[in-house]
Amino acid sequence: MSCRFATESYDDHIIVNLAEHPDPNEKPEDAQLFFIDTEEALNSRMKDIADASCNRYLMRQTGKPHVRIALVQLLSPLLHFVGAHIVNVEGFLSSLSECQVPSTAAYASFDVVSLYTNVDNSSAIESVISLYEQHRSQISTMGFSADDVRTMINSVLACNVFRFENRFFEQRRGLAMGNRIAPILAIIFLDHIERASLTSGILLYKRYIDDVFVIGTTEMEVEATLEKLNTFDPHVSFTIERPDDEGYLPFLNTKIRLTSGRKEYVWHKKAASANILVHSRSAHPKFIKANVVRNLMKTKGKLCTATDVGVERKIARILEENGYDNNPTTTATWFPHTTSDGIPLILPYVGDRPARAVNELVKQAGLPIRLVFRPPPTLKHLLTSTQVYEAKCPEPDCPYCIGDKICQLRGTVYLIKCDGCGERYVGETMRPLRRRLDEHRRALVNPSSYPSESFSRHRTLKHTSERAPTFKVTVLHRHLTRTLERKIMEAVEIRRHKPEINNKEELRDVLRLIC
Repeated sequence: MSCRFATESYDDHIIVNLAEHPDPNEKPEDAQLFFIDTEEALNSRMKDIADASCNRYLMRQTGKPHVRIALVQLLSPLLHFVGAHIVNVEGFLSSLSECQVPSTAAYASFDVVSLYTNVDNSSAIESVISLYEQHRSQISTMGFSADDVRTMINSVLACNVFRFENRFFEQRRGLAMGNRIAPILAIIFLDHIERASLTSGILLYKRYIDDVFVIGTTEMEVEATLEKLNTFDPHVSFTIERPDDEGYLPFLNTKIRLTSGRKEYVWHKKAASANILVHSRSAHPKFIKANVVRNLMKTKGKLCTATDVGVERKIARILEENGYDNNPTTTATWFPHTTSDGIPLILPYVGDRPARAVNELVKQAGLPIRLVFRPPPTLKHLLTSTQVYEAKCPEPDCPYCIGDKICQLRGTVYLIKCDGCGERYVGETMRPLRRRLDEHRRALVNPSSYPSESFSRHRTLKHTSERAPTFKVTVLHRHLTRTLERKIMEAVEIRRHKPEINNKEELRDVLRLIC
């Protein structure tokens, strides 16, 4: 990846976006967490885009998350016209079974080196536009012309800035990893290269993103194809892998062998794979564990043309490493009660016996509900590092980050202490803490504009003839992603601290959760 330090470019980019943004008070943020539109809202927004004010709308929405989602919805149907593209291993095996393979055929797999960062963006855009114009009568264009699509793609790709160690960088070549339209552009870009490189001597050419399986009439055809692919673009490089000594060639989660025109394939898992399943002793309902094992066995069965001793041993070892016996599919199990159009009732899973007892009671009562047992948080969830989010602050003289960097924390319960009188306030928010604190500060500065805010009342009653006081913030709890959990902890802290600034309605509604 070729990058340069881009503080000035980024600042220019911010100025441009602020000038075009419909709300001058809203600032663009780092592309780390997006609030994505629902499908219904997205469809509604797409209809709005496709009216007479399309260009004005696009200019105002440059680089916004919903434009990226809209582009995915618009461009995804084009992948049906990419001949080499496959979406899963089942599609690959279906194409393989239909291919007539002579006894002299040669086969290999290609891999594109660092595909995303080596894509020529301008060529990728032109490849997409060419395919769009060629098949626009066969897809839903939503009223967009090719120029509209080009404008949107350029807008999304222009927002190619990321933060590392509190410094801003701009990726100058290739597609950004994680950009939702990057896979589509990369797939269609490679299709453009392949159409100019493949010959009639290639019997089968299938690709999943950057992994290719190819069958040629002879070994020379495969070699010639690889050479053509590698001469098309100086930055795009294909490597080759040949079958092993037994004739097997790994591709996705299968191994394929061609012998005298006969096709064989078996289930495959890379040696570097951790082989981790839901462990038999983990705090999950039995039916979840049984389904995990059944799905593993079912996948193995679909991807094997015959019984293979090596595969059977590997499956047995994976099951044993995860605590399952030799015949886990015969274990007696049960499933949560459910009714058609039942109301979901989500309960914490505390053990198989209590869950089964609750399930039997609900079933006997015939309640119109759908039981869902939620497992407790995993160690991965509890021990996830948050240092990268806590260590950043967008302002050098932040009024909130006096000690720790707290203003970007999400899912917090916090305590505010007024510097003017010492009174306190307890609140909670799922948004970045800075946003909620800014709302409190605005209410203190201009109480008449926020009559329902607790801090407006506090300013009016306690600091009528004074300047708006400052305040200090203490984070009491953090990373509480569930609303009910935050509300309960807020109620606990309100009972503990007895804050004076919270109004009576807030106190009554919150304390009801623990009374």
